[in-house]
Amino acid sequence: MGQRSRGFHTSRAWRAMESATTSQTPQDIERIRRKVGDMVLEKSNLAIRNANIITMNPQQPRAEALAVHDGHIVAVGTWDNVAPHAEGASALDLTGKTVVPGMIDTHTHFLWTALSLAALDVSSAQDHSSLQAIVRQAVAAAPPGEPILGMGFTEYALDAAQFSPIIQALDTVAPDHPVYLVGVSGHTSAANTRALELLAFPADVAGVMRDADGQPNGLLVDKANNLAFAKFAESFGVDEKAGEMVGRAIETAHSVGITTLHALEGGIAGDDQAAEEFLAAVPTLPLRFVFYYQTMDVDRVIGLGLPRIGGCILLDGDVGPHTAAFTEPYADDPECYGTLYYTQEEVDAFVLEAHKAGLQVAMHAIGDAAIEQALNAYEAALDAYPRGDHRHRIEHADLIREDQIQRAQRLGLALAIQPPFNYYWSHAEYIPTLGEERASQADPFRAMMDAGLLLAGGSDSTVTPLGPLIGVHAAVNHSNPAQRLSVQEALELYTINAAHIAFQEQDRGSLEIGKLGDLVVLAEDPFEVDAGHIVDISVEMTVIDGRVVYRRE
Repeated sequence: MGQRSRGFHTSRAWRAMESATTSQTPQDIERIRRKVGDMVLEKSNLAIRNANIITMNPQQPRAEALAVHDGHIVAVGTWDNVAPHAEGASALDLTGKTVVPGMIDTHTHFLWTALSLAALDVSSAQDHSSLQAIVRQAVAAAPPGEPILGMGFTEYALDAAQFSPIIQALDTVAPDHPVYLVGVSGHTSAANTRALELLAFPADVAGVMRDADGQPNGLLVDKANNLAFAKFAESFGVDEKAGEMVGRAIETAHSVGITTLHALEGGIAGDDQAAEEFLAAVPTLPLRFVFYYQTMDVDRVIGLGLPRIGGCILLDGDVGPHTAAFTEPYADDPECYGTLYYTQEEVDAFVLEAHKAGLQVAMHAIGDAAIEQALNAYEAALDAYPRGDHRHRIEHADLIREDQIQRAQRLGLALAIQPPFNYYWSHAEYIPTLGEERASQADPFRAMMDAGLLLAGGSDSTVTPLGPLIGVHAAVNHSNPAQRLSVQEALELYTINAAHIAFQEQDRGSLEIGKLGDLVVLAEDPFEVDAGHIVDISVEMTVIDGRVVYRRE
């Protein structure tokens, strides 16, 4: 997750491996289906006319009509051309509204997103007083002693010079309830005394932050942060609430125009049961998922029949808590360069094994030192076992240097970027931490695009909300004008490029004959509205497999 204090050489082989059966038993799958309910996608027939269709197909950029039969597009063009293919289909006259391909979010933590919809939202709190008001209200409504799980903690309390220990603030309003707050970046969390008692950490666990007297101050990072999330999620009753939470998250995705979502799951404290149960349930859900297993266990991923591995395999941390790894020190702490979580040898060994097995690899790297580590590992693997169309990924690459951009391009890497980061936290917010020059180079989308890199967009939900149009808006309106993309390029991040990064460009990402009948109806044309209002365009309808799964009230 990002700053926030914010192979196979042919698509055919790739799709064949992706469709392989996982090792979950029928009993496992039935148990998950009982949790999430019966939500299987159904193919349908649909005809659309009188529309402003942005196809993302350079051979036919615009159209006015299309037809979907049995879940696939069978005609695109004028109504006269499409009408013969529309017999027996449900017909929609869109009265000039805009249609784009179903949008794809290439970096989410879907189970976290689902959990956040059931947890206490503390994202509006920017100091102890406002946080206490939110927690106090939750305590008043909760049964005695019930654990309270909050998400969206903005990590303001990392500023120890300004704020007293957060454990004291939470204990004051919740002396009898365990309170655990997940940080917005996912790299930090906060707990009160009752929560720490419940967690019962080993004495030597890393990441329990302490005050000057050596007592826990309520902040958890690194190993303690991961262990706490796994333990507290269990206490919160996540297993029993899974179906409701997943259903609500899917409805949210539909409402913002997402038809395919990359779910980066697993890797929390070594307990990946929830991730594998979710993987088993994916075929029953009315949303397309691309599953990235956040593990370094290559044999396990191969055994599950998955063609890709990783996601947020954390090479470093995040800028906010000063764990993003840099080759130059932090501007506000000259002794701090951040943290590399693995040695170069460990990363090299993982990437080599996965690459040799034909997997696509994805790893998280924020700072330039972590990005260098990723580049070194990918280059070593490609030197040992050359493969032209690997599409290995670096997630985020927020502070990538120009020389690293060029090196990534030469290696044929893809970057899974998060434009919404710049929307919610402009590059200027990095200045106190990184200095003006380095901050001005944050999220260099224009430089990446000009270098010819494959870029695809994502939200990193729950770090930022699901919503591809937020990302399109952010890319077009970058806080550094030199790094802005065109509307066309920004839409590509969430359509054809997003399909390409997952070896799925043959069946989605543009509206063409033979591709999936996934599309989104927008109230306005992003090419025609003022650039500063792209984020305000409403999603009117979302269609998957020719079936309307969302319609704006």
